[in-house]
Parts: sequence; C-alpha cells; structure tokens
Amino acid sequence: MKIIVILQLFCFSTFSMPTSEGAFPVFLKIGFSSILEFDEVPIRIVLGDSQSFQIEKMERSLVIRTLVPYGITNMFVYFNKSSQQIFTLTADEDANPTVYRRIESLKPIKTAEKKLTYKSKKQKKGAYFSSLSWDKEKDYLTIDGLISSDEESILIPKWDLIRLTSNSNKIVPYKVWSARKSIQKDSTVKFRLVFLRPNIEKDLKKSFIVIPLEGKMESLHLMLKKEK
Repeated sequence: MKIIVILQLFCFSTFSMPTSEGAFPVFLKIGFSSILEFDEVPIRIVLGDSQSFQIEKMERSLVIRTLVPYGITNMFVYFNKSSQQIFTLTADEDANPTVYRRIESLKPIKTAEKKLTYKSKKQKKGAYFSSLSWDKEKDYLTIDGLISSDEESILIPKWDLIRLTSNSNKIVPYKVWSARKSIQKDSTVKFRLVFLRPNIEKDLKKSFIVIPLEGKMESLHLMLKKEK
C-alpha cells in the first residue's frame, strides 16, 4: 500500500533538535530499491522532494527508490510511540546503494508530572552527570545530567551550542531535551542529550560535554564517567 507523502516546512525548537549531522544516510541508484525496516509501523512520512524520490510503505518497512540519476533530499518518519527519525536520501550513479537496513526505534523522553526543578538551601553552580547508556548496536549514546545554579545568578545554557568533545572532535547532539530553558537561582534542572553514532573512545576518559552559557565567558564542563 502506498502512502501519501505530505510536503511541509518544519522548524525545530531548541529542546528537540534533529540536525543534518544526525540524519541517517541512505544511498540510492536508479534500478535499485532500498528497504528500511523499523520496530514500529510508521504513521506519517514527510519527503522533501516527491518528484525525484518515491516512497512505498509495507507494514513496518519503507521501500525507497530514486527517479533521477542524481539528487538529494531529506525524509522525516513519524511513529505513535517512538521518536521521529530523520534521513538524508542521496541518489548517485556511482553510489553503492543501501539495500536493507534495520532502524532501531528511539525511545521518547518521558517527563514526570511533577515539576523537574528542585530547590535546596545551598546549591553549587555546575553541571553534574546522572547516567549514560548505549543502545544495543552502539548507534545511540544517551547522557542524562543536571545543571545547578547558585543563589547569586540565573543560568541560561546555550542549548543549541552544546557539544560532546572527545579526542579534539566536537560532536553535535542528535537531540537535546531540558525540563526548562533557564535555571533559576538556587535550583537544579534535568537535561538529556542523545548522540547518533558518536566517534568517541570506549573508556570515555577524555570525553566531556561543553555547555556554553548566555552572558558568561566560561562554559560548564561535564566529564563523563567510564562506561560500565
């Protein structure tokens, strides 16, 4: 059954930032079909260029074909339970086409009903590590942490400029989530970072998160614990 592709222009907020650096690459060639299989049935597909590329839905899979020898576009796939996935489709006569790929679902970030800002009598300004996890195939690295402000100033992180630094490589997050945009005086806010296939050393000894702050010269640095 073919699915209707809707063309729309999307703007992503600071707290949900899929980027071109985090998109799955899919390589296509005239005469070949590429199949993407998901854990969940896609409910909506948005394709940038429906004149040059063709999408067909088969239960939990998408069949992708190029109608032109050369071209490039993007594709967004949405699900009921999982987070959306982003793809870059590239058609090239010299390409080694993607024949089949299994795409593991991204679990959406769950927020508690209660407020995620916690106050204490004496807070120290800084970023603190909570947990780190890889998916089964090491495609996604998820980092949970806290940012605290002291009783003297409000902290406003530059969420779109957060980077994971490892061996001089600066890696852009696939997704950034925070309970609040700013951290009020003497309070703590939870945040989560998701990185797509980050090229970092296994022991994480020299890997850290850099969090720039609005109106401040210094940035917050969050060292990562050794992976268990």
